[in-house]
Amino acid sequence: MLVIPAIDLQSGRCVRLKQGRFDQVTQFSVFPIERALYFAKLGAKRLHVVDLDGARSGKMQQLELICSMQKTGIAIQAGGGIRSIEQALECSNAGISQLVIGSLAITNPYLTIQIIEKIKPENIVLALDVRVDTKVPLLAINGWQNNSTSSLWEVVSYYENYGIKNILCTDIACDGMMNGPNFDLYQQAVEYFPQIAWQASGGVRHMQDITTLNSLGISAVILGLMLYQDNVNFEELLC
Repeated sequence: MLVIPAIDLQSGRCVRLKQGRFDQVTQFSVFPIERALYFAKLGAKRLHVVDLDGARSGKMQQLELICSMQKTGIAIQAGGGIRSIEQALECSNAGISQLVIGSLAITNPYLTIQIIEKIKPENIVLALDVRVDTKVPLLAINGWQNNSTSSLWEVVSYYENYGIKNILCTDIACDGMMNGPNFDLYQQAVEYFPQIAWQASGGVRHMQDITTLNSLGISAVILGLMLYQDNVNFEELLC
């Protein structure tokens, strides 16, 4: 299992949102490039970077900063505001290893397919963020500000036909809460779509959570708030 540190960017700083709410922001004193270098030196293979300003506005705002973070020697999967072929190509041409596409996959499937065909499926991670309603994982869009009527399973089935293999799934209710992941959701995901490389995000507290996700068949785990806790040894998590 790949352990991927997450860095959320807002106005050039490292932040974390609680359950995706922009009115519940925790800002950290460490600078993004320093944070990327820290993880690179510890042996992380990849970073997950979200431009929150881009996610909210609909156009990536911090590509230059993200590219500077990648110059520390760590591969980056990045998203937040990629809503056009031009933006996708700009990010890809700038050297971003994998593009993370979220809301667009739900609001504009036609354009998303064009991007997939242009960038190639292996260079795309679909970020599908859900709120579980009566056991049905329904997708949220636009930086989690709006809900859609599409279910996770419908959307995964659709994009699987276009070669998508990498899907990052977050249960919004778990994000930033440090109460544990939604293991039932991820178990279902692997059972329904075993050929997908699932990335789990939201609520991971400790090594046991990571071990459990690994046992379920999850390919990668995204760690956010957990890594800002004083008692966490990231090197141990990589072992």
